[in-house]
Parts: sequence; structure tokens; C-alpha cells
Amino acid sequence: MADFTAAQAAVVRIERSEAGRWDLTIISDSGVPMGRGVYLFEHDRDDEQDEVAGAAEFVGDYGFRFDADAVVADGPDAFWAPLLPKD
Repeated sequence: MADFTAAQAAVVRIERSEAGRWDLTIISDSGVPMGRGVYLFEHDRDDEQDEVAGAAEFVGDYGFRFDADAVVADGPDAFWAPLLPKD
């Protein structure tokens, strides 16, 4: 991530890759992945609030945040949200 500035981060993408696993990617405004992570959870905890909380923790580690109200569905098992600098 050293090659990117906070101003270049555009979105976080949240995609289910398999049961119990969400892949998280921070994507720059030019479409380049800046950081990747995995959110693992128990199958019975697979709900929207839990995955948003996991994504918020992930982007927070990179110095970003997003508004939960701004999360947009992008198919049945994919979501994205615009990123903001962490205050």
C-alpha cells in the first residue's frame, strides 16, 4: 500500500468466495487493488451486519472507514462501499 495515498482509495469490495468466507479488497480510484483480506466466520453468523462489521475492521487497519448506509449490493454475494479517510 505504500505506493498509494489515502486520497486514491475509492471502495472496499466484499465478495463471498465460499461458505464462511468473505474476500475483502480495497480498490483505488483507478481500479487497482490496494489491499486484500479475508473475513472468516461461523456459518450461523452469516448476516449483513456481521460482514459489514468485518469489512469496517479491515478497512480501519488501512486508515479508512465507510458508512454502513452506503453499502451497495453488486449481485447476490458481492457488495461495495465508498471509502473515506479515517478521522
